[in-house]
Amino acid sequence: MISESLLRERLGGLPIDVMTPAAPDSTNNVAKSLAESHPEKPVLIAADFQTAGRGRQGRNFASPRGGLYLSVLLPTAGRAASEIVGVTSAAAVAVARAVDECAGCRTRIKWVNDILLDGGKLAGILCENIGDSARSRYLVVGVGVNLLSAPTLPDAAFPPVSLADAGCRAEPETLAASIAGGILGIASHGFSFSAYTDEYRARSIVLGRRIAFTRNGQAEEGEVAAIDGDGALIVLTPSGARRLSSGEIRIRPI
Repeated sequence: MISESLLRERLGGLPIDVMTPAAPDSTNNVAKSLAESHPEKPVLIAADFQTAGRGRQGRNFASPRGGLYLSVLLPTAGRAASEIVGVTSAAAVAVARAVDECAGCRTRIKWVNDILLDGGKLAGILCENIGDSARSRYLVVGVGVNLLSAPTLPDAAFPPVSLADAGCRAEPETLAASIAGGILGIASHGFSFSAYTDEYRARSIVLGRRIAFTRNGQAEEGEVAAIDGDGALIVLTPSGARRLSSGEIRIRPI
């Protein structure tokens, strides 16, 4: 179980409250419920497993013991929703940095929210806006990292991998504090992706690669030519350039 006292110690003087629920269904769900009480400060919720973890597009997110699962609830003070479109990409950089610093490894990013290590998926990110289509009241940044073991997912595009599989280790509380600090840094930059763009591009495994994707219900393929200032992919296809700001992609073999 995550030690709340140790986590607070590792956070030092960061302006963030802490919760370590024993068996949450999802730390994102805990954060969203907490938002109903209108906290004025950011809140970190951390656990060593979840009973019903969630991924993007409503998918299940396997959350067995041996991992680190956390969410940071960030007040956004009614910021325009259009101003936070690059938060998931910025969070990917923050998580990659934290893992590298705490575990001494080198991670990469698969657009838009997967953290890879040694060709396998080490971590995933789920950002959720609390508000409406125009304005945001809070932002929830959820992160799951495989520390000691990885779930078995036979159909995964990238096989799950843990830090232990790669011969690396990180204290959960230290890693959680480092990730939380990085996410607070995103808020201090006004939730803008611009401060993270260059590093995101440098860590990306998709630039210059051929990918397959579905757009407006139609399957397409093309080469990723760029990642723009909002974190969207610019893909060159036989029928012209496409801008992908969300969705799923599949990387084609070289």
